[in-house]
Amino acid sequence: MNGETMNSENRKMSWVDALNHHEQSREPYVIATVIKAESPSSAKPGDKAIISVDGVIFGWIGGGCAQPVITKAVTDVLASGQPMVVRISPSTGETVTENGVRDVHMACHSGGSLELLVEPRLHQEVTLLIGATPVAEKLEMIAPLLGFPMARYEPGDEVDGSFTIAIVATQGKKDKESLKQALRNTHGNVLFVASRRKAEKLNDQLLSDGVSASDLKRICAPAGVDIDAETTDEIVISLLAGLVKDKRHASRVVTSLTGEVA
Repeated sequence: MNGETMNSENRKMSWVDALNHHEQSREPYVIATVIKAESPSSAKPGDKAIISVDGVIFGWIGGGCAQPVITKAVTDVLASGQPMVVRISPSTGETVTENGVRDVHMACHSGGSLELLVEPRLHQEVTLLIGATPVAEKLEMIAPLLGFPMARYEPGDEVDGSFTIAIVATQGKKDKESLKQALRNTHGNVLFVASRRKAEKLNDQLLSDGVSASDLKRICAPAGVDIDAETTDEIVISLLAGLVKDKRHASRVVTSLTGEVA
């Protein structure tokens, strides 16, 4: 988790407070809601819990039998981005997942049954896009269709807000100024549409202008996946492929984290 990492005090918060925390920090999380319960289950329909990416449960969705089952489901719903219904019962048999429903044999013998809706919350990051070029215009139009919303600014515009990553597609128009702007308004990588030689030349100039070496390391050029792109459409495809690749890598990291606590 980021700078707002949960500590021992945070772990005592209610599910409502945990929901607000995760929304403000824009961290991925899961909402688990009890939709059916049969005695002697300690949970009741309507009970909710927020489950963080590292498996911490805030709220009440049942006792020691239910919680490990739901924690394991977190892995799948965060990785797939799709909700799941989990049915826990004392019946015999193996765990079966089909059509978004998972039937789980109750590991303990307390009896009762539970049915829960497990919903992932994966925030869509808005990417800062600087440029008035055909590449920037086409990227702004196509990227949201693949789940990558863009906030586009022209070179020299005042950028409003803070972003995780940025794409600078100025292609010769106020390159240096736009890179400085992107570095100021992001805390992640700045993807620069330029050749490696051009980027190295601009890096030297930025260093002379007082930009820190650590910030310069965030500039990635050439941006995108290397497909020997030359045309506007090819460059856009390269950039989108790079965004998809990074998204898949992040998804695998989430799966790895949740898998460790499952």
